[in-house]
Amino acid sequence: MNTLTGASASLQPARPPMPTRRILGAYFNETKFEFLGALRTIGFAVPFLLLPVMIYLLFGVAMAGDAVTKNPRVADFLFCGFSVFAISGPAIFGIGVGVAMERDAGLLKWKRALPLPPGSYLLAKMSMAIIFAVLTFTSLLITALIVGKLMFSAGQLAALAVVMILGALPFVAIGLFIGVYFSGSVAPAIGNLVYLPSIWLGGLFIPLPKFLQAQAVIWPTFHLNQIATGITDLKEFHFVPTLVSTGVLVGMTVLFGGLAIHRLARKG
Repeated sequence: MNTLTGASASLQPARPPMPTRRILGAYFNETKFEFLGALRTIGFAVPFLLLPVMIYLLFGVAMAGDAVTKNPRVADFLFCGFSVFAISGPAIFGIGVGVAMERDAGLLKWKRALPLPPGSYLLAKMSMAIIFAVLTFTSLLITALIVGKLMFSAGQLAALAVVMILGALPFVAIGLFIGVYFSGSVAPAIGNLVYLPSIWLGGLFIPLPKFLQAQAVIWPTFHLNQIATGITDLKEFHFVPTLVSTGVLVGMTVLFGGLAIHRLARKG
């Protein structure tokens, strides 16, 4: 009987592979719903879409007026720093806190039981963070072009936009690491312990005093800002070669992303 059952099963036609269009549609839908979910979360969307612009207007425009009058390139330096500030937050908190809370709720195990393409969950999280990075950078750029007295050329602005969008990836990896290794109740605190010091100790807004300059190299915000100042020819604010900073950010992305994916594959 078992022989007959096995023989009849072997004679059944193999299930055809899922069409590429349907697979891409599944990735698209997962990303769309992830983005809409983040956008509808007022406590996440409003701070990261509006606060960078408001803080830039206060500190980067209103309070920096005298410094910009003395050195017009200060306006460009501040815009680079606030751009890093704007794109790093959604990646760290949107992924870090979101993944941690969904792990605690058992959502990741439930997702594994669904007929979703491999990696669609992680790809949707990454895409959500990058879309938010695009939105926050765009809003900051429009504001700066209107009131910020920027001296960048069109080519420099285009290069800066690419750098900021790609520069969200190290923070995505760090956020994923936080979300995978910490619980939902602890992840927000860990995110703040990473995000806030990296903003201020990374020298994004003011030149660091000498006794703090050596530690700046450990922060990804510092290296992304150094790439930004390098491609925009802000020589007086550029201290580390662009290739070195790029290598550091790539290394951080691989390290934190690899550790997170390894643990996620083992424990979920």
